[in-house]
Amino acid sequence: MKFKSCSIIGPKGENQDAILLPFEAGGCTWCAIADGVGSSALGGLAARTSLQTLREVNNRYSMAKVFSIIRQKLADVARDQEVEKPISTTLSVLRICGNRAIVGHVGDTRISHYRGSGVIARTKDQTEVQKLLDDGVLTKHQAARYPRRNVLLSAMSSTRDYDLHEQDFTVQKGDRILLTSDGFHNKLLRRRIAQLSSSNPMFDDFWAALQDDLSTEKLDDDASCLAIEIE
Repeated sequence: MKFKSCSIIGPKGENQDAILLPFEAGGCTWCAIADGVGSSALGGLAARTSLQTLREVNNRYSMAKVFSIIRQKLADVARDQEVEKPISTTLSVLRICGNRAIVGHVGDTRISHYRGSGVIARTKDQTEVQKLLDDGVLTKHQAARYPRRNVLLSAMSSTRDYDLHEQDFTVQKGDRILLTSDGFHNKLLRRRIAQLSSSNPMFDDFWAALQDDLSTEKLDDDASCLAIEIE
């Protein structure tokens, strides 16, 4: 497996994104991305705590069990820090065992699967604007200007329950999988990334093209990406 990553601090001055680079455990490869919720206390700590906990849990646990342990750890950290507000983060986890990939997802970080010139979303944003789109209340044009685009309906939190999305799919040699925070994928859409992927068969060239495109954008949030190519 080849991989590259970046995490660029946004204008707020504190990077609340966190990336867990691929690591081997129990014959599988794990990786993840998290984005601390800015309206909560210590969002960056919540993101980092989630990934550290994931790195340490029993690799034979189900995805549901892993997320349950992370939720409890966030509650423990909030108690130890004596914070009055909840600490919260989004979290998207990818586990690859052979040619089978398994996703666990809460929030609006994303996992996207690229093959050839195509792309499949392996997560769906758990946001107010996405629900309004799904319900037909908003058009895509209206959604782009919706003032509450970043309002989450589900997150990993020290006080709230969460809605875990799970999905499994097969991977093959040459597939590329991107884990991104909203500060990244709000600037580079999946369609554009698919074009860059199909026109750059060498992984290093693809990554360089992604970085070049991102450098032309004015960031309004932390922007993080973990890109993987299956060998």
